[in-house]
Amino acid sequence: MSTFDPLDGWFEKGFRIRSQKAARTAQRDHIRSRSGTSPASTSGVQFSANAKTKNSISVIHKAPEVMVKITGSSSGLATVKHHLDYISRNGEVDLTNESGESIQGRDGLKALREQMKASQVPNESNKREYLHVLFSMPAGTPEKAMRKAVAQFCSEEFANRRYVAAFHDDTDHTHMHVCVGTRDIDRADEPRLSPRKADLFRWRQGFADKLRENGIDAAASERRHRFNYRRPEHPVVRQIRADNPNSQVYNERRANDRALDRTMKATARPQTAFVGPIRPPRVPKVHEALKSELQAALKSGTRPVNPAEPTILKSKAKTLATWGQVAKNLEATGQTDLAKSVTRLMRDADKPTSSRMQELFDLARASRSKDTGQEL
Repeated sequence: MSTFDPLDGWFEKGFRIRSQKAARTAQRDHIRSRSGTSPASTSGVQFSANAKTKNSISVIHKAPEVMVKITGSSSGLATVKHHLDYISRNGEVDLTNESGESIQGRDGLKALREQMKASQVPNESNKREYLHVLFSMPAGTPEKAMRKAVAQFCSEEFANRRYVAAFHDDTDHTHMHVCVGTRDIDRADEPRLSPRKADLFRWRQGFADKLRENGIDAAASERRHRFNYRRPEHPVVRQIRADNPNSQVYNERRANDRALDRTMKATARPQTAFVGPIRPPRVPKVHEALKSELQAALKSGTRPVNPAEPTILKSKAKTLATWGQVAKNLEATGQTDLAKSVTRLMRDADKPTSSRMQELFDLARASRSKDTGQEL
């Protein structure tokens, strides 16, 4: 569909990365087949027909954005044990392996670790033996479609690798944890799974494509495509806030743990509730720096400058130009409804691009003005 030609540089990047990798893999497999050393590789998510165009339309319609990220890794059996306990909630949540088999309870976890040990995974290693991958969508995403989309993605992208998956819907987002082995099952000479930034974007595109195939409208784009220039809070900082006893997240988590503990005692079941470590209150260093900078700005009465503003304005101009060309192409081909959706999307460029410091400064001034009853 030629209408979306201006977007090739945005949404085709992930497909292009896979094409380059596929070409290199095909060449390597050809050499191996002549020597008879090992079978051909089959890994790589398979996109549906016109996947790029479908993804572009989903972005224009502001469909929910998928999230795929690597949350960590394990260097051997000693560390992967803790991750499996976490994603299975100590055996309370069933795991599903690459064969579609269900792993249930503590006995199932023990058998899984024995299987890992039998496959010669060392107890400790100086290399990553497992990657921890998170697939996430907004709350309310149907469980069946979510499970099926992740299973289809993993069976293609992680073909010939061991993995287990767990479904969680007890947070603000419906998500699945996947613990995938970095080694190829049959090919000792196959490079370990080591995704880069471009691979993660392709994974997002592949996951969104699988969701759409299962009836869930989803999109995969970059923040700048949606005029969103605010970086999300660093997960470490977010976890520090969650571990603070004064935080709402911390109190909710402890309440859930206590409720689960009462339920298990009432049913005379052994204690298996997942209870996170209780740490003393901590304040992220980045928050301390923000507080110090805010106090200095309020004292001087000068609103802080957003250091990223010049870069944001430049990126915004390029994005608007591209979306404008898309709207013209859609109008020229008679797709007026879709063109109107692009126009509505372009209005998001008017959203403020204030930094966190600027927003804190404005809130503090507004609060002081309200308390004193006069303009500051």
